[in-house]
Amino acid sequence: PYIIGTMSQSSCSTTNLQLHHNFRFVLCANHMEVKGFLGRYLRRKLVESEIRTGIRNNDLNRVVDWIPKVWAHLNKALESHSSADVTIGPRLFMSCPMDIAGSQVWFTDLWNYTLVETVREGLQVYGCRSAWEDPTDWVLESYPWPNRGSGTGLMHIRADDLGYEPQPQTSSSPSLQGMTKSPIIDSKENDPL
Repeated sequence: PYIIGTMSQSSCSTTNLQLHHNFRFVLCANHMEVKGFLGRYLRRKLVESEIRTGIRNNDLNRVVDWIPKVWAHLNKALESHSSADVTIGPRLFMSCPMDIAGSQVWFTDLWNYTLVETVREGLQVYGCRSAWEDPTDWVLESYPWPNRGSGTGLMHIRADDLGYEPQPQTSSSPSLQGMTKSPIIDSKENDPL
């Protein structure tokens, strides 16, 4: 017989369980997608709702397909800009209501009051490894609800809000970007080598 259980790292004493009770642990990080778990969970929830109401809603199907993509995109941005320790688990996205209007309000609240603050706090603790690109832009471009204009209620995660200098936009040609001027050496006397 096998017993499969889950526990958060903060509440466990794994060495004691592993040594004395032959427990084997498989670590799953927040950003790991375990065989499409979030998508399967939301799809099952949608099918149960459709059976209960007898109504099929294609707009809600798009939302259910989109939510795991948002989760993956947000975690990819967090991991590339900061640290894997900042990534967000799927639990926050599992409470999506299965009606189109309710899911839109739910996502706006989740984004503005939970995800934005989580991202800000994580980046302030772990720092930023590269120039910040706001994941809100991608969310707004791929926004699945029919009333797209209401997506403008989503808060942006700006670099200056995180305490970083905004990256200046340059109009120089791409071939010249990133090049630094080096001093011209006239003679061997001025050569430092």
